[in-house]
Amino acid sequence: MKTFIVASTRPYIGKSGIVLALLDIARERGMRTAYFKPYGTMPATVDGVYTDLDAAYVSRHTTSDPPLDVVCPVLESRTFVEEVVSGRHTDARERVREAFTRVSQDVDLVAIEGPSDIFQGRSVELSLCQVAELLDTHVLLVTGAERASLPDSVLGAADCLGTRLAGVLFNDIASSMSEFVESLAAPFLETQGITVFGWLPHDAMLSSVTIAEIVEELSGTVLAGGESVSLSAESFMVGAMGQDKAMRFFRRRPRKVVVTGGDRSDVQLAALETDTRALVLTGDLPPSAHVLSRADELGVPVVLVSLDTLSAVEHLERMFGRVRLHDPSKAARMREILTRSVDVDEMLMALNR
Repeated sequence: MKTFIVASTRPYIGKSGIVLALLDIARERGMRTAYFKPYGTMPATVDGVYTDLDAAYVSRHTTSDPPLDVVCPVLESRTFVEEVVSGRHTDARERVREAFTRVSQDVDLVAIEGPSDIFQGRSVELSLCQVAELLDTHVLLVTGAERASLPDSVLGAADCLGTRLAGVLFNDIASSMSEFVESLAAPFLETQGITVFGWLPHDAMLSSVTIAEIVEELSGTVLAGGESVSLSAESFMVGAMGQDKAMRFFRRRPRKVVVTGGDRSDVQLAALETDTRALVLTGDLPPSAHVLSRADELGVPVVLVSLDTLSAVEHLERMFGRVRLHDPSKAARMREILTRSVDVDEMLMALNR
């Protein structure tokens, strides 16, 4: 049986998507596949089982079908945290060991989704390096790149993983950063003895959010354009300027959500004349009839929320800052980007050497 861990240096960098893509590739090659997530941090009830939301989704894309509480044996819930800090929880490692034994039965490959940074789970001895040792496997470390930051987390992981670190994959790299990664960051890591498998470019479709998701997140009310809430937005902009400036500002970015006060009809109408997927109106102030009529005519949802603009922006920053994979088209897109950008066979060989 082959097994490997896909971990990351920070949350929301596409780790689950890479796991899903590798599982799909292995399954198409005739391999019996399984998925395992030792330590979950997204508690949810799925099919009557309290589990990790991403784990429940990814596990459906394997040829095995273990119970969800086995796929993700340790869940960072509020109760779990209180038990740990009070000294009443000591069996997390043993639960992971036993669950992994069950998941890995009668399969050819187990893809393990590791923690979101190299320290997550350390309080219960389930950090990245501890899990890699416990399950005796190699690690693919997914990381990002910022021009003003050194890859300290990658080097820190390499220090404790040693030969278990198969290599690094840069993900979600903006076009403005591609030369930095290719010419500076990747060669630097290579000089430190760390294999770099390549880098995946930023893709707006992967980080897009549906208007329906925004409505749910903001507890909003759709006043117009309700037939279009299934559409996706790729970014958001805040409208707090005059109408003339607003028009030029909004034209810079397509497929966006515009956040503005409910009393700013001038900004709302300007946004509607550009490629806007939805208006989010803050302060629980309903717009004018003219705005609603124009939005209905264009099929643009108008979402009224009770939050102030700053609070709404904070929610949206969290939403657009992570890749949501619970969409077959996004999973297919991630696989397409991975196979186009990286020698997958070379990477899998390194992970299973």
